[in-house]
This record gives sequence, structure tokens and C-alpha cells, in this order.
Amino acid sequence: MTLSAELPFRPDAEQVRLKLGTAFIEHAGDLWPLGGTPSAEWIRDHIDDLLALLELPLRRDGRDVQRLRHRLHWLLWLLSDIDPLDS
Repeated sequence: MTLSAELPFRPDAEQVRLKLGTAFIEHAGDLWPLGGTPSAEWIRDHIDDLLALLELPLRRDGRDVQRLRHRLHWLLWLLSDIDPLDS
């Protein structure tokens, strides 16, 4: 199961969203390389949507780095840092 699918059911969901939001805000230039970066408030309000979108290139083969653009490699470490529930 992906983090975006399990996140609503995690007891630490709000802490995880906070960690994700912080990372997404810090890496906004990577997420919106052509400009038009939304506000930090918008990013915080759309954590679940952004996470699901960022997981798309990883779904087919797990955490396949080849499918992820170089500027987004930080996402792999972030997802690994957030332990799944069953760990």
C-alpha cells in the first residue's frame, strides 16, 4: 500500500502531513520548476493530493529511481524516512 493510501488511517497522520508539507515547501522549486509556485498555505492544504501525484512514477515498480526526475530524488529519502505503519 502506498503512503498516500495509508496516510488517513495512520495514528500519526497529522505529524506525517506536517513533515511532508515542510519538505514540499522547502522543495517547491523542484516541484514547480517552471515557476508558478503556489503559496505555502496552498501546499499545506493539498498535502494528500501532492503526495498521491508524486507517488505516481513510483507505483509501477515500487521505488524505481529511473522513473523519477533527478530534481525529485529527495522524495525517495523522505518517503523512506516516514516509516510505514507495519514496520
